[in-house]
Amino acid sequence: MGKITLVTRVFPEGEKVYAVLVEYDCEIDGGKLTSETYMVEAETKEGPVARTIKRVYANNTGDLVPPSLPAGGRFVVIELDPEDAIAKTISFSSDTFLSTRVKLNYTVTQKIAISTGGGKTVAPFTAQNTDEKHLVIDDFSASVYVDEESGAEVPYRFFIPQNIGSDKKYPLVVFLHGAGERGRDNYIQLAGNKGAVVWAQPGHQAVHRCFVLAPQCSPDSSWTKLLSGGDPFEPGDELLSVSCLIKDLVSRYNIDSNRIYVTGLSMGGFGTWAMIMEHPELFAGAIPICGGGDPRKVDRIKDIPVWVFHAEDDPLVPVSLSREVVRNLVEIGGRVKYTEFLKDHLESKGWSAHSSWIPAYEDEKVINWLFKRSKA
Repeated sequence: MGKITLVTRVFPEGEKVYAVLVEYDCEIDGGKLTSETYMVEAETKEGPVARTIKRVYANNTGDLVPPSLPAGGRFVVIELDPEDAIAKTISFSSDTFLSTRVKLNYTVTQKIAISTGGGKTVAPFTAQNTDEKHLVIDDFSASVYVDEESGAEVPYRFFIPQNIGSDKKYPLVVFLHGAGERGRDNYIQLAGNKGAVVWAQPGHQAVHRCFVLAPQCSPDSSWTKLLSGGDPFEPGDELLSVSCLIKDLVSRYNIDSNRIYVTGLSMGGFGTWAMIMEHPELFAGAIPICGGGDPRKVDRIKDIPVWVFHAEDDPLVPVSLSREVVRNLVEIGGRVKYTEFLKDHLESKGWSAHSSWIPAYEDEKVINWLFKRSKA
């Protein structure tokens, strides 16, 4: 028996442990595997807690795609129920207003002897996880940008689409995370929600091939002066550095400068508004979610298509902040769309009333709308 690999996937509510890969030294007869063959337990502060097993199958790739017919292979895939309360990998602290990723300690038990493809058996065992695989997140490279002018250091993740032609240019989507994902780990801005990974999902890449940039703001700062007691609409040094990073990436990759987009949520929603108002020449479209922009500067972005999302009963960022900037844009003939979720709508779905990004990023109409925007 070889590696025990935890497989995580980013769901609308954030990253969760979605499956376990058990690698064997020989081919396993998948036709005789059932959810009763294994037990998977997650270690918590209260002790081990069993995860719900949804499906078990075997293949030779380790891919999370069940075969249409019983098959065998060296990898046994144990799919877990993402609705389990302990499935989440991200823990949010209301005291620090920061999220952290929990250490993932899992125990896998093969409860009964199982058959190999050659007619032999593998005895029961218990083992700990040895590796992790992060779906889509692992497709992003990690780097740090140092702004020579301000000295600001910005960790960032960058997704490069596959099989792109050297003679063709592709869009760039920039995602600005919320306050909870501030940090220096250069990971949690991808794992906290789908704001970054949604654009890099294989299904969306098949239709809308694009680059994706996900910078991370330091834990003691914010994209605007929102958390420092200053003007909540004024861009901070790290946000200004992101605009320099965008220009740097455009100079090094075949990015279509006529199709650069920015989106962000909560603190990143403020950042999105500030970014397009500070550098309107850069962007072909924007999706600010549950944030706020300076209503006095809407003339700068009159020609940028913007789709705004906010919930009427958002408990953290008043909806009036979106309403005012949208109203001012409408009055000057701006290219703005506005979606406001009615009171109790998000909570009726099981989400916080602040989580306007969940339905926004899950809506294929929103994805398709953005990629139709172009300055050319």
